[in-house]
Amino acid sequence: MADNDLDVYLTARNVLVELRLNLAKAVAAGYKQGETETAVKSLIEVQQAIDVIDHASEELDEAEHDED
Repeated sequence: MADNDLDVYLTARNVLVELRLNLAKAVAAGYKQGETETAVKSLIEVQQAIDVIDHASEELDEAEHDED
């Protein structure tokens, strides 16, 4: 079951990485009042979510090794 949990984290991370890239493209496209600020805030939130997923998947991986 732990492998399945790890797959969930990996899938979620992949989705967030794609979203992060799209937000970065929006920022790179040039300044648009309101839209750029929103994209930057969203970019930060998405990066924080990626960091949380990375941390959680590391904990899961460590727990798996402790069980072995």
